[in-house]
Amino acid sequence: MMKKLSFLILTFFICAVQAQDYVEAEFLKKTKTEWSDFVGVDRFDKYYYIQDNTLYNKRDEKIQSYSNLQLGEINEVQVFNALKVVILHKRQNTVVLLDNRLAELIELNFNTISPYRLVNGVALSSDSSIWVYNELTLQLELFDYETNKTRLKTLPLDEQKVSMNSDYNNVYVLTGSLFYEFNYTGSLVRKINHPGFDSFRVFNDILLFKRDNTIFYRVNNSDEFQILKIPKNLIKQFFVMNQTLYIYDGEFLHHYQLIKY
Repeated sequence: MMKKLSFLILTFFICAVQAQDYVEAEFLKKTKTEWSDFVGVDRFDKYYYIQDNTLYNKRDEKIQSYSNLQLGEINEVQVFNALKVVILHKRQNTVVLLDNRLAELIELNFNTISPYRLVNGVALSSDSSIWVYNELTLQLELFDYETNKTRLKTLPLDEQKVSMNSDYNNVYVLTGSLFYEFNYTGSLVRKINHPGFDSFRVFNDILLFKRDNTIFYRVNNSDEFQILKIPKNLIKQFFVMNQTLYIYDGEFLHHYQLIKY
């Protein structure tokens, strides 16, 4: 009886291990670039990058650009939705929305919008709203830019935001030691500790994190982080779109196909 029970336990453990999802990265190519910062790639295969404080997008030989000397440095860019690119100019406390030609749609100067917010992070949301991180309250706000009103707020974070991103359903925030996941109503879905990540990206049910020059991943809402096996290179910025992982080392853009098992 004991032997049979031990066999069943061992079988269950092996099946559980085999059932765990894992991700592999298959190298595709690398391309030479002349960018200062890589921003990302949209669903139409436009590449977004920053050079001399100007945001560019490029597809084939067609290049479009955005810059605003009055607003100064571009600190954050969200290209999850190519039809509504979100720009943050921290020094001027201003968010700018651009269309797919990088033409300005709307400018939100939070110095003039009451109540006052110190915006130190942005992420895309649906319809006429965006997620903004208010550094004064440590809260995320779902801000309606047509009415200039906040639809909802999350509970305050325990620490200052390091990085934030969103998808169609959730918004995610990385702090110095914690990773938060909120749903579209602003309710906290998950809060977990992490080992010192400095940035992250969202792709379907896969979350990828960076620490120094190593990429980690988390799948299917697991609380465990696994190392993505790729050649050791400098990782200045990285991005994920259409099952492709892009890693920018400051000179070359490396392309990897992500395969989930």
